[in-house]
Amino acid sequence: MMTAKYHPTTRVSWYFAIALSVVSLLRFQNDALIPMVHATEIEGTCTWSGCNNEERDPALKEFTYDVGDGPQTTLVYVEPELNSFYRNGNEDLSTEPEKSYSRVTPNFSGLGGKFINMSNKMLDFYWEDKKGGSARLMTHYPPFSTDGTGTFPSHRFFLTESGEPDKRLNLWIVKKFPNNVHIYDPYKVEGDPEQTERNLQEHLNENERRQYDQWRKTISYAEQYKAFTGRTYLANYGASGPRAAPMHRMWRAEYFGQQHWVTTRETHFVDLPPIEELGEVTDVGASRVLKESDPVHFREYRARDENTGEPLEVMNMTLTVMSCVPRVFEIRNFMSQQEVNHILYLAGGISLKHSRTGDGGETDIDQSKSTTRTSKNSWVKREKSPIIDAIYRRAADLARIDEALLRARSEGERSDVKEYKSLAETLQLVHYDVSQQYTAHHDFGYAHIEDDTQPARFATILFYLNEGMVGGHTSFPRWVNGETFHELKVKPELGKAILFYDQLPDGNLDDFSQHSAKPIIDGEKWLINLWIWDPTYK
Repeated sequence: MMTAKYHPTTRVSWYFAIALSVVSLLRFQNDALIPMVHATEIEGTCTWSGCNNEERDPALKEFTYDVGDGPQTTLVYVEPELNSFYRNGNEDLSTEPEKSYSRVTPNFSGLGGKFINMSNKMLDFYWEDKKGGSARLMTHYPPFSTDGTGTFPSHRFFLTESGEPDKRLNLWIVKKFPNNVHIYDPYKVEGDPEQTERNLQEHLNENERRQYDQWRKTISYAEQYKAFTGRTYLANYGASGPRAAPMHRMWRAEYFGQQHWVTTRETHFVDLPPIEELGEVTDVGASRVLKESDPVHFREYRARDENTGEPLEVMNMTLTVMSCVPRVFEIRNFMSQQEVNHILYLAGGISLKHSRTGDGGETDIDQSKSTTRTSKNSWVKREKSPIIDAIYRRAADLARIDEALLRARSEGERSDVKEYKSLAETLQLVHYDVSQQYTAHHDFGYAHIEDDTQPARFATILFYLNEGMVGGHTSFPRWVNGETFHELKVKPELGKAILFYDQLPDGNLDDFSQHSAKPIIDGEKWLINLWIWDPTYK
């Protein structure tokens, strides 16, 4: 089966020697803000009971809590000390940095707002621009549901009965991070648990009471989590406890400029096969597995060794840490010029539509006039062509995920994973014209309180298809650093990719993964993005 290679140290130098010639050729256009440092392979995350101390992500700490069922212990993410991010290429994490840094408060004050309807009524959710000002219907909240949006301190939101905009039930005024969670509980009477219990018994049936009680446990856990970590718990406390740690590995981001490398057999296409040979991939399920002994598809059109002229067996991919919090990595030359050309050729036959915000949800609100996201997009499925399939396989190696998990699988194929459908969404092809943008947002969504698996986007990979535009950077306005209050901006470059995680190593959703696509001032921007889910795609 074709996956990322994790070689013993006796074989690492051999693979690195093969890849070194490729890397040296690709470094000629490297104007990265972060200097080159030694590349290493780092293990991923693991669960509370499924790893030893050597494998465990060092940012995970033991945490004891009690939500009414007695003391429980788990692992939670605690942000590392800021000065540990400044190592100047020194891999010895015990070495103190030459300079002491203090955390800088960013210019951007936004945060993710999570809103919870703890009633058994369908409610409407509104935003108002000021006290007594105009109000806009944002979405609908079914009973005991939750949803969220990017917001700012002083923003005002309220709930009404369904279809009754004048019957306001509450008012939320957003505060600064880490005050992300906003709760509507019409049954609770502060300081009077007896009356609260009478209200619950009067208004809720058995199923509704179970959901209500689960929300109360979530709130209790979140309060203790925030006191211990300084972060808001944006996931839910399910019937089995806190949201499980990601099933996928996560690259560590321990200091700025840290580099990891991983090899892939999916080397660059440097020539395009005849168009008649680039039809849709028709193999399904396990028949698509490439064994180690199988050649990659269209090997004769791929990069060759400059000395022997033979097709390269492997390609090295180097991940450079641009941000430790959130974890953001730059991967230069992920795609070749010919691969980009192929995608743009496909785009010529695809109808682009106005992009939607969020990841779907229960709403019938018209988003065609949204100022949050003004780009146009479409979708390119993995089976569209063998080159698109190769990009998925390469991305799987980059993320250290079995490629079979990024497609529909045959029954029994990777049966350790709950469902047989893909954990990756179809590639999203996005085009930004002058003035178009996507303001700061999160890629994850929020699960229903009764969904114990809590599926959510785990990782986002962006692939840039052109360069030379003015503006259009990908921005991380809340990155943690000790030098500047400005946002971290990633410049689009042809063939470059960036990887960032939407979740934390403990399974919580990462509020700091908030990011934006800056407006285009001159020119245009093309990119594709791939979302990988954990533990299932929903």
